[in-house]
Order: sequence, then C-alpha cells, then structure tokens
Amino acid sequence: MAEDQTDIQVSLVEGDGWNRKLTVTVSSARVTRTRSAEMGRLSRSKRLKGFRKGKIPLAVVEQRFGAEIDDRVQQRLLDEAYREALDQQELTPAGRGRITDVKYGPDEPFVFQAELEVMPTIRLDRLGGFKIEKTVAEVTDGEIQQILERIREENASWTAVDRQPAKSDRVSVSISPLSDEQEEPEGSGTAYQVVIGSGEALAGVEQAITTLAPGNDGVFSIEFPDESGEGEQEAGATASRRLHIRLESVEERELPELDDTLASSLGTFETVADLEKAVREDLARHHEAEAEGKLRTELIAAIIAANPFVVPRALSDRYLHNMLQAPEEMGTAELERAREAIGSHAEQQIREQLILDKIIERENLEPSAEDVEAEIEAMAARRKVPPGKLRRELARDGSLEALGRNLAVENAFSYLKDQSGIS
Repeated sequence: MAEDQTDIQVSLVEGDGWNRKLTVTVSSARVTRTRSAEMGRLSRSKRLKGFRKGKIPLAVVEQRFGAEIDDRVQQRLLDEAYREALDQQELTPAGRGRITDVKYGPDEPFVFQAELEVMPTIRLDRLGGFKIEKTVAEVTDGEIQQILERIREENASWTAVDRQPAKSDRVSVSISPLSDEQEEPEGSGTAYQVVIGSGEALAGVEQAITTLAPGNDGVFSIEFPDESGEGEQEAGATASRRLHIRLESVEERELPELDDTLASSLGTFETVADLEKAVREDLARHHEAEAEGKLRTELIAAIIAANPFVVPRALSDRYLHNMLQAPEEMGTAELERAREAIGSHAEQQIREQLILDKIIERENLEPSAEDVEAEIEAMAARRKVPPGKLRRELARDGSLEALGRNLAVENAFSYLKDQSGIS
C-alpha cells in the first residue's frame, strides 16, 4: 500500500494483465473544505426571495440546497481525487475507470474504489536483425498497354444506332419493378445509363436489355441476390423479381486512335511517346509504393512478434467503436460480434501504433518545424499551389498534426529498416 501524508491516501492492487484497483480515501478535513467552498458558490449564485443575491446565509443555503451541495461535493471530490490518485501511482489509464463503493458523508472521510486498465508497458528488446527483402515488380509492356487502352476508352465518342445493343454499347433505359399481378408499370420508371458488359448492371438485366430494340419494352423475370435475411441462406442464394424494361436508345462506342492528337488532348504531353513515358513512371511509382507497403507490413509484424505484449481490452473496445463509428453505448452483444469478426486485426493495429509511438519517443524521431515546412513546400509543388495557401488549408482542416505524425512514422520506418540493413 502506497500512502501520501497529505489529505489523500491511495492503495493499489494489481490484477491480471493491466487491470488495477485503487482504493482512495479523502480526508474529512478536505471534505469539509470542499463542502464549504460549494456552499459559498451556491450562496453567491442562487436567488431567494427576501435575500439579496450573494447574501443568502449559509444556514439557509444548507437547508434549501443541502442535497444539491452533496451531489456537487461528491462529483468534485471524485474528479479531483481520481486524477490525483493516478498521478500519485504514476498510472496512465487505457480507458475509463469504473467507480464503485462510494462512501460519503458531510465532515467524514470520502472513500471510493476505481477499477481500470492501464496502458501496457512496452519493452523493445529487439528491433533489428530481421531477414526481410524488398521486391519491386518490373513494369511490363502489358501493363502500359492496359493503361493506354483505358485512356482510349475514357476518351471514346458515342454515336446513336438503331439496332439491338451489343457488348460495349451504351444504353439508356427506364426500369420499373412489377408485382406478380402487374403487367404494366405505374409511371415512367427510373432512368439508367449503362455500358453493356461493364458489370454496372446485373447480368440478367443486361441480357434482357440486349433482346430489345430502341423504343421497345418488355417484362422480364430477373434473378437478384437474396438479401431478405429470412431463414438460413446458402451462399449465392437468389430471389426472382419481375421488371419492366424500356430501351430508350443505343449508342455505339468509337475509340480514338492512340496518336499524338490524343496524347496532346490529355494535358502536358506532346506525343504518344511522352504519354507512354509518363504511364511507365506512374506504374513504377505504384510498384515501389506497393513493395514498400508490403515490406513495412512484414517488418512491423516481425517486430510485434519479437516484442509481444497484451493489448488492454479498453483499447481494443475503443478501436472497434471508432472503426465501426458506433455510439459509446453500443451493446455488449454487438461489441462481442465485432470483436469476433475483426478483433485480432484491431489488436494488431493497436500494437503497431503503440510500438511506433514508443520508437518515435525513445529515438527522438519527431519531425522538426523545418521538416514539416519542407514537406509542405514539396506537397505544394506537386499540387502546383503556393505553399502559404496549402499551409492555411492544412491548418484550417486540422491536417497539420496528421502531417507531422506521418513524417514521424516515416522516420520510424527508416530507423527500423536501418536496424535490419534493409535499403
């Protein structure tokens, strides 16, 4: 039991893992002082008929507002004593503490217990010597041709044709759901525009559309994924629905030639060769980023395995709440289902963040003001905007702190790669 010779005494019991239990006793003298202070505040703020504001006798305040005073005193003592007890025991809570067994009486010691989880102690016994290789994929001609073909498709022109639709045609349709008894829709239906074969519509809907000519319509039974939620459903279960489909128009796609004219229409390129070079460079950057991401995932997983610790339940609960954007009062059953589904992922993410935080703190890897400013200037150059304007935007939407965090994480991974000789 650790004691403080002031007006607060704290005993600490360590439970399993990161569970702690505090018993806090506040001296009767402090209770009396706190109660007198609250009575004085109420005396100055309350209005009573027959008394000037701020001049109500304390005996009258006690008589009229005794219960309110006691509530205020208890809340104030709880807030203050709980914080002081944590400081005294040098504890950092991982979440909200649970207050129990509150004992209060005017001019008597104030006693309560607090059950909480504390932040884990992280030992970084091994941070290097991991055999991990970074493999960057080569850019292939096939990849480049795929991107160039997509550019042609995005810049295609469309010409109306009077025939049934075929693959790659763009169609405008109106679709109305029908009940089992209906043969004609009520109203004009909902308008859609889709490209046949693009996967934008269900295969059954596309098949139905291709049987129509412009201006024609029909009623079709279409198989939809069964999302009724009734009973036990097998994977891939479907439910049939009747649709009225009217084909308004068909347009045929004409792809532009892959030539200097197309390249120059896209911006800063003069020739197809310039466009191909830019595509190759973009793909190279993508492969580099992909390889770096895979390397970091493997490296941090190895570090977590070499420096294991148990994640406090309070941290994983808060992570799940945030990930699901759930209210604080999320039910226990809902939380348990989420924990079963993504709990291990959540704990791994928490371990990663805590280990990176510890490394950044221990190795003093926070970016300097100059580092942050240099990054803002680099970002501004890439976006072709003045650095001052970008800085104001980042400050306005609260992104400066995130920028600093990203730079710190970059520094941490550079440090960790050095520890394992990874270039």
